[in-house]
Amino acid sequence: MPSASMIMPAIIAIILSCGVPAVLALSFPHGIAPSRNTYRSRRALLHRSHPLKATTEPYDPFWPSSSSFLSENTNSDETHEETRSEEEILLTSTLDSVVKVYATHSEPDFLIPWQKQHQTTSTSSGFVLNIPGIGFRVMTNAHSVEYGRVVQVQGRGEDEKHEAIVEAVGNECDLALLRVDSLFPPEDYDEDGSRTDDTTFAMPLGPLPSLQDEVEVLGYPAGGDSLCVTKGVVSRIEMQEYAQAGARLLAMQIDAAINPGNSGGPVVNEYLEVVGVAFQGIDEESIENVGYVVPSSVVLHFLEDVRKNKGEYQGFCHLGIEVSFLENATFRKFLKLGGDDASINGSGDTKKLKRSTGVMVRRVVPTAGAYGILRSMDVILAVDGIPLGNDGKIPFRRSRVDLGGYVTSLFEGDEVHLNIWREGKETEVSFPVSPINSLVPSHFNNEPPPYLICSGFVFTALSVPYLEAKSAWSDYYTDNVSYLLGMVNAPLEQEGDEVVVLAQVLAHRANLGYENHYDLHLLKFNDVDVRSLRHLNELISESAGPFMTFEFAPKDGGGMLVVLDRDTNDRVTKEICSEHSIGSPIVLRT
Repeated sequence: MPSASMIMPAIIAIILSCGVPAVLALSFPHGIAPSRNTYRSRRALLHRSHPLKATTEPYDPFWPSSSSFLSENTNSDETHEETRSEEEILLTSTLDSVVKVYATHSEPDFLIPWQKQHQTTSTSSGFVLNIPGIGFRVMTNAHSVEYGRVVQVQGRGEDEKHEAIVEAVGNECDLALLRVDSLFPPEDYDEDGSRTDDTTFAMPLGPLPSLQDEVEVLGYPAGGDSLCVTKGVVSRIEMQEYAQAGARLLAMQIDAAINPGNSGGPVVNEYLEVVGVAFQGIDEESIENVGYVVPSSVVLHFLEDVRKNKGEYQGFCHLGIEVSFLENATFRKFLKLGGDDASINGSGDTKKLKRSTGVMVRRVVPTAGAYGILRSMDVILAVDGIPLGNDGKIPFRRSRVDLGGYVTSLFEGDEVHLNIWREGKETEVSFPVSPINSLVPSHFNNEPPPYLICSGFVFTALSVPYLEAKSAWSDYYTDNVSYLLGMVNAPLEQEGDEVVVLAQVLAHRANLGYENHYDLHLLKFNDVDVRSLRHLNELISESAGPFMTFEFAPKDGGGMLVVLDRDTNDRVTKEICSEHSIGSPIVLRT
């Protein structure tokens, strides 16, 4: 029978769970953690021969800016045989909790939004966890089940696949939760979400590891059908762009191989606790052994978000501001900040001042909680007492990360307190944070893209998938696509706003002369600014004159003007939809 020290190198276990382990004086304000006794007995079981240094430093699982360890030294010859038996059971349960995810994807065609692309299939990995108040679920990556028409899971060593329902998706953090009723029947749960049958093993979440900590990745990568384990160390922990939605969140880099099929698989530490979820690698020949992991702090935030909102994912919070860095000394003097050397007063004398650092606000998004509180030219010095550097970074363990790393650890409605420098004086302001929607969305949450057809003119909402379908980030693209690409980072003026784009014109005798128009930003309909597809539909329905005018970008008359017949619009639209087998001339976002 293998000893505790042989378990990880020999078979390398991977576990995942919704229970967040506490680390000594660990604080879990949102109540997803298991009991301390469960946590201690688990660590004692798997690491009896390696006592760790104790610390009483508080550990925040949503913002793990410092490392903490649990002290355990309960090695005993009398319990050695019993321990090995328990280890074997725990290891088997852990491996059995990792599942293979099968998905059949039916993605929409973003250029022909009423059609679907050819179906594709994929395999990935997942694992079982337990969410208080919700129950047992399988966690995997969001991209693994994106537009999944049929999703199934299969346990280790099983010949049967179980149908799964995608219950919650967080595209920002590339995580998803699957409900598998045939494995975890709803009737097995009490009203409070607790399971009446407690025989199911759920993987526990562990704290964010430190650099050089050994970890193992468990999953079902390409190249075989059985469970696969790769081993590596934590190479880096910093803010990274998540490819699924382009969001910047805390990510963990490891040197273990993460191949296609590993997506959604758990990454575990030496105690068989899940410290992350594998989600992406780098597809470059010159770069080897680099894989990225969603860290346990981000996983926990996603789970708590879903739990608090009764199964609905809301998103990660942002300040909703654009800033300028203040690394230039002259810039800081211009703002009358404390300089590195001295500050010059009106009389020409110099006076030594305390050095102040921060970033300057350039613009505040109108939908953000900071709107009307922060102003352009304000300098943010600190957030919740955390000093902000001139490069926009804050301390994190013995390194530095972007300020967004802390802000994204908060929840909607949480209030932040900022120390700011305004008009030569330091002051304090507070406001609630919330998720900030984009004018150009990176995804439609697995819903079909919206569109509206008017006399053959196909309008849709500009999105990142639309631009990707137009090869906007390739070496060559048209002037129209270049203009649309510049809209990606434009601020959202009010909720519900969209960039309405003419995707193409379906030819008909009623629109002769316009058939070569496409990729144009619609600004006005009958001299009224168009805010969204829904708004455009209302304007068309309410129009009473004989003509419909469409004005496209750029503004101030520099764009194209199109005129169509209002009286024949309904008939022409119906004929075109019939000819192209289009079920409905309009699909709007819910």
